[in-house]
Amino acid sequence: MVKKLWLWVLLVGLGSTLRAADLSLQIVDLQGGAIPGAAIEVRGLAVSKVVETVTTDATGRAVIPATLPTEVRVTATGFDPLVQRIEAGQNGEISLRLRPATLHTSVDVVVRDVSGTGPSVSSALEIDKSGARTVYDAVDRLVPGAYVTRRGVMGFGLGSGNGILLRGIGGSPTTGLLVVVDGRPDFMGLMGHPIPDFYTLSDVEMLSITVGPASVLYGNGAMGGVIEIKPTRPREGRHTELTTVLGSYYTGQHRLKHGARIGRGFYNFTAGIEHTNGERENSSFRNQDGTLALGYDFAKVWKASAQGRYGHFNGEDPGTVGAPVAGQWSGVGRGGLSVSLNNSTGRTWGDWQFFSSHGHHLIYDGFRSVDSTTGFRLHQNFVVASRLTIDGGAEMAHYGGRANNLKTTYNYGEFHLSEGAGFSRANYSVTKNFLLNAGLRYDYNSKSGGITVPEFGATYRGGRIYSFSTSVARGFRNPTIRELYLFPAPTPTLKPERLWNYQGTFQVRPTSKLTASITGYYADLENLIVTTGRYPKLKLENIGHALNRGWEANARWQPVRRVSFNSGYAYLRSTNLAPYAPRHKANYSLEVDAGRVFFSLGGVTVGHTWGNTAHTQAISGYTVMTLKCTAPWGKHASVFVLLDNLFDRRYQVLYGYTMPGTNAAGGLTLRF
Repeated sequence: MVKKLWLWVLLVGLGSTLRAADLSLQIVDLQGGAIPGAAIEVRGLAVSKVVETVTTDATGRAVIPATLPTEVRVTATGFDPLVQRIEAGQNGEISLRLRPATLHTSVDVVVRDVSGTGPSVSSALEIDKSGARTVYDAVDRLVPGAYVTRRGVMGFGLGSGNGILLRGIGGSPTTGLLVVVDGRPDFMGLMGHPIPDFYTLSDVEMLSITVGPASVLYGNGAMGGVIEIKPTRPREGRHTELTTVLGSYYTGQHRLKHGARIGRGFYNFTAGIEHTNGERENSSFRNQDGTLALGYDFAKVWKASAQGRYGHFNGEDPGTVGAPVAGQWSGVGRGGLSVSLNNSTGRTWGDWQFFSSHGHHLIYDGFRSVDSTTGFRLHQNFVVASRLTIDGGAEMAHYGGRANNLKTTYNYGEFHLSEGAGFSRANYSVTKNFLLNAGLRYDYNSKSGGITVPEFGATYRGGRIYSFSTSVARGFRNPTIRELYLFPAPTPTLKPERLWNYQGTFQVRPTSKLTASITGYYADLENLIVTTGRYPKLKLENIGHALNRGWEANARWQPVRRVSFNSGYAYLRSTNLAPYAPRHKANYSLEVDAGRVFFSLGGVTVGHTWGNTAHTQAISGYTVMTLKCTAPWGKHASVFVLLDNLFDRRYQVLYGYTMPGTNAAGGLTLRF
């Protein structure tokens, strides 16, 4: 029976290949030089289509079977990934240009509701296939070095313990990682950390996760990494998509996307509603959010766009299983606006942006706050010579707010900080296969003063088969307004936290069907802000230090056209292991396109963690599996079923909060 199934899968794949036409591509750099060994993935636009992968020859050329219109994704060592739609009617050889990559290791994940239409970079899986409900949830399932804490089926909540860690760095709450939405840094102005529940999947086209310091490019807060959320942009014509999901505990997600590109202009609108009663009493969650984007191409070189977003959620915290509570609620409303002017020619390209965000927080204990962030960012790239590309930029931000407590009538006051920075990076090709990178940033904070942040890197490509890269980078994060002036112990004398990160990556691609990589890193963290003493005599001090060492491995194998395996493993060893940072974490999945049904079986295995800094609250490890089945329903619809925690494991992620057992959901997506 198994042999027949495999034979049937092979025959279906061969049949699809024979029906496709040949498409001739050449992959070149910005100077027109051929890029051999580049991986080209064909991503069909129908539910039944899956990834087809080929590799360019010594002249940078490849012939691939494709039914137009289609999308291709091109990746090559030392260059940024490129996703390009190819329309029907494009004849002859098509040339695609790749831009030099930055120093950091990124995993790009294209959000699709269509089965089998995503890239394969390291262990990256399409968000939709993974069954993720939010951006944070997707990062946890796709990146082995990432770990997200949560306390239930939906809703992360506020306060310590709820956040994300990359290689054990992030903090509680998460102040050591930065979230960037549509090119603008997004964080709560007073507390200095992102709000996890604000990052839904209603308007996300791509996630780019940088693992390791990205402070040269993004500055304060990017000490341990960056999560970039890129919003949806419509293609030619009008497009509408409606997705509705309903499952256990009255958990639902309902999303509407509508956009159009007409002539030189475009618009895009999204709206989303999420809700759950929770698996425990007093654990409900409700969220609504929406976005509106407008854009116009003044010329081939200049393009302008504006995007606004607002969301509001209410959540309940039921307390630990051993000490349940009622009435612990929080309500948060947040919005943001960005206005961009993009330019692109053959030898220069960039983005000039103004951004602003604001929010208000209401907590059951009487806490109220209003915060805002306003700033601008300029970033421009230049091809200086055939082997040299440089970029440079400047940015400025002003953030802060005010807070008080209605029950105690205490007024925390109003505080604001300002930051300004300039940065530059360079990419130089010493030879065809040997590339050097360097970058420098000077950042000035109105309270913490100035800091200089460098980074260096090198990459060697051994033909198409393997490559090796190494980098050294510095990261930092300034004390937040909460730490300086609010609670638990206001300390205006705090200094920035600092990090030096050293890493090397070896990647091998022996065939077009197998890609594997391994990364080793050494991170030296110092000046970490820690809380000492006992209430009410608490103190915040820059006395923390940690050496984080580890390695991460990723592999993707596609033995036949309609079957692929993905796996990733991360090991972390630290002299000062942070709460909720696992020493071991593995992600894995099996994807099978059975013609009319697409199956995705994924899982995560996590080693034991600690629930506090004193390492007295031990949390056992666990393994959780998720199964998702998707099938087309006519030409414009697909239905899917999701089973989470497939084997009904009892486990905890946040200390004292038991996660739900097996739970199911079903949904429908309409496209027209």
